[in-house]
Amino acid sequence: MTAATAPRRPSTNRLASALSLSRSQAAVRALLVVASFALVVLTLVAAPHALIVAAVALVPLTLWAAWRPESSWATVLVVGHVLHWVATVPVPAGAGAWLRLLGAAWLLLVVHLAAALTASLPPGAPLPRATLRRWARRGAVVAGLTLPVWALALVAGEQRVPGEVGLTYAAIAAAAVLALVVHLLARDDDRG
Repeated sequence: MTAATAPRRPSTNRLASALSLSRSQAAVRALLVVASFALVVLTLVAAPHALIVAAVALVPLTLWAAWRPESSWATVLVVGHVLHWVATVPVPAGAGAWLRLLGAAWLLLVVHLAAALTASLPPGAPLPRATLRRWARRGAVVAGLTLPVWALALVAGEQRVPGEVGLTYAAIAAAAVLALVVHLLARDDDRG
């Protein structure tokens, strides 16, 4: 048996599979990288004392998660971003800080959605337009539902009332948002 007549086995080389990405897969993975890097920059800008070591660690972690979004490293990336933000950025005190918090939440949502979407199909498989629309619609719903919770937290955070009024508002808003999300995601989504 010669090399030309030998049966070909599917390549298990991860580098080869990463190089054979469909255009849509490559675009969504690039979106993951851009959103992750933007979140690192936003965290560095929002932090009074930047934690450069964490930012430097998030860069290769981002690249690895984009290369292997189906692995647990994508989850580690999201957790790393959250820990980086919580460890370096103080509790918001002013409209600008609250807007940065909202931007960070949306960027983290994009990182999560991009990793989950690209992990849902093989790397060489193009993402169907209907799937992209469905994921974009659901992501927009989550991003939109972030606004009332964010606004409620902003109002509660700016009030100087003794007690845990903010936690009460947050719990009420969270319950309402959870009910709405469950309702929207439980609907039959055959509209494409």
